[in-house]
Amino acid sequence: MIDHHTLPRFFHPDSGNRPVKPRRFELLMVIVSLVAALHLLPATIVFAEPERLTVLFTNDMHSHLSPHHEIARNGTVRDVGGYARLAGAIEQERKRTDGNTLLVDAGDFTQGTLYHTVLPEQALELRLMGAMGYDVANFGNHDFDFRPSGAAGMLRAARAKAQVLPQLVISNLRFSDSDPGDDTLKQVFRDYPVRDYTVIERNGLHIGIFGLLGKDAAEDASFARPVTFSDPVEAARKTVKILKEREKVDLVICLSHSGTSPDKAHSEDEKLATAAPGIDVIVSGHTHTILQLPIKAGKTLIVSAGSYGTWLGVLDLKVGKNRKIEVTGYHLRKIDASVPEDRNIARTIDGFRSLVEERYLSHFGYRFDQVLAFQPFNGQTIEETYAKPGETGLGNLVTDAYRCAVEEAEGHRRHIDTAVDVLGCIRSSLFKGDIRVSDVFQTASLGPVQYGYCGNTIVVIYLTGSDLKNLLEVHTSIAPSKKDALLSLSGIRFSYNPNRVLFDRVTSIEIEGADNRYRLIEKERLYSVAINSYLASLIDLIDTKSFGLLTITPRDKAGNPVGKKDENKLTVTRNGEPLREWVALAEYLSSFPKKNGIATIPERYAKPEGRITTEASWNPIALLAGGNWITATAAMLIVAAVILVVLLMRQVVLKSRR
Repeated sequence: MIDHHTLPRFFHPDSGNRPVKPRRFELLMVIVSLVAALHLLPATIVFAEPERLTVLFTNDMHSHLSPHHEIARNGTVRDVGGYARLAGAIEQERKRTDGNTLLVDAGDFTQGTLYHTVLPEQALELRLMGAMGYDVANFGNHDFDFRPSGAAGMLRAARAKAQVLPQLVISNLRFSDSDPGDDTLKQVFRDYPVRDYTVIERNGLHIGIFGLLGKDAAEDASFARPVTFSDPVEAARKTVKILKEREKVDLVICLSHSGTSPDKAHSEDEKLATAAPGIDVIVSGHTHTILQLPIKAGKTLIVSAGSYGTWLGVLDLKVGKNRKIEVTGYHLRKIDASVPEDRNIARTIDGFRSLVEERYLSHFGYRFDQVLAFQPFNGQTIEETYAKPGETGLGNLVTDAYRCAVEEAEGHRRHIDTAVDVLGCIRSSLFKGDIRVSDVFQTASLGPVQYGYCGNTIVVIYLTGSDLKNLLEVHTSIAPSKKDALLSLSGIRFSYNPNRVLFDRVTSIEIEGADNRYRLIEKERLYSVAINSYLASLIDLIDTKSFGLLTITPRDKAGNPVGKKDENKLTVTRNGEPLREWVALAEYLSSFPKKNGIATIPERYAKPEGRITTEASWNPIALLAGGNWITATAAMLIVAAVILVVLLMRQVVLKSRR
């Protein structure tokens, strides 16, 4: 039974289901209640103000603590970057946003300058990043260049020498269950700690941040073994699910050391955004891409700030109800002389410079800012080389230096047939003006700790003429899609037709003899090849990259096959000291004739001189002449296909006549 007394006074059954006119006081109370409810509603649900956040980001810093050289638009050389200026720009952005900032890095924060030479004992990069207020950083492939033991030393040194450090994240790194070579690093990861992801609260927002190493970067991380890296897409999907469902974050940021490319087929982070939906922002590293405008892939925003601290990325966001993200501003801020330095950071870096001279350079008899030579021209920059790949004057200079150093290393001159390097190992250009020790090291800065000190050593291997041709096919058939594999050469010149079948595009090869005359290569003859230790360790990868079509067997002088275990006996030494590639380059520059009291680099290194020649042709003879079994097989398949088409057309004609 309904109790009529419980119904509202203005709706009563005795009124014939018609509203009863309420008293004025009761009506007033209803209106007041409604107004109060509407007053509370905007603050709680309907008109909630979005939260603001500015993401400051860098990537591929490569130990560039001090400013580095760059060619300005007017052709002059200027200094850009440097952690002291970068810290000044970061502080300005924090003031602009009232501290509502997040500072992150997408990896490869080490390896590239003299500062990284003391990495395992000093961890200068991580210590400075902590002092500058980095919240989170990811690992890049080069952060493992000192092998698992070196990475472990870096993390231990950072913990011991700094109170504030960035949180390190990487979600697809996997330690070996069977090889003890990474056991120490595994324990140090726990102690630091390094996590799959982290959640940071900033300005009322819960921000989930995780790190990834991409497939191409994982291939380049050969020194990380036995550490491996799982599929980045699967790791991303798993981590995004955790961040959204378990951590209930408002924003998902991926620090991805994978990279982007104008060729969508090779743009890993664009593929990642599509295959792992739910990522709001990808800070992209590895390819050193300068994105003046973000890439939008689905609902994911991809940003990247070049390399070497030349730019600070600034991304302004609004995060509203239901995680609705709005971009309110984006730009890359140039770190140049217009940015004031942070004096404390600058003083710290000065102290680090003295430490590097004491712990590393003194062993080789050099000083940080010692002038070695003068260069009267601006050569092609690394960026220009990647944009327009091919032979470079700098590549010729570097390989000539290696070849010359090896020929004179033993105290008596011996002939070396050729020296080979790749673009990925030439890390910096040399610019017009004085060339200092620090500049030379930046040009040839890679290499793990070997024989007590870091830096790639030079080894001499022997290849048959056939194997040497296969090595040159890397330039013609692998490098077009992986530009850091572009070759530089000394003592050799070759031509190729880019229209020929893959892995059989080289059409002629000439080798310079001890009498400085060039002669055609002989297939079965052994040729001496000077190459850095890093490239020598990657020769096996050529077989994989060519789908097993290119095989190369390194040998010793007697023609016996050699492998990684033989590196010690292949390493070039001088007075018992292994010859490092940066030292070879420094000595070569110092050996040039002097002008005004200083060695001067010859003008012939300002541009290519015809060591690599492209001869594009669709002439059938040019496409087939001198071809190997790959070309022969392709030709037979084409002929078979043509015959099959003719037979099918004949059958169609016969049927139509019937």
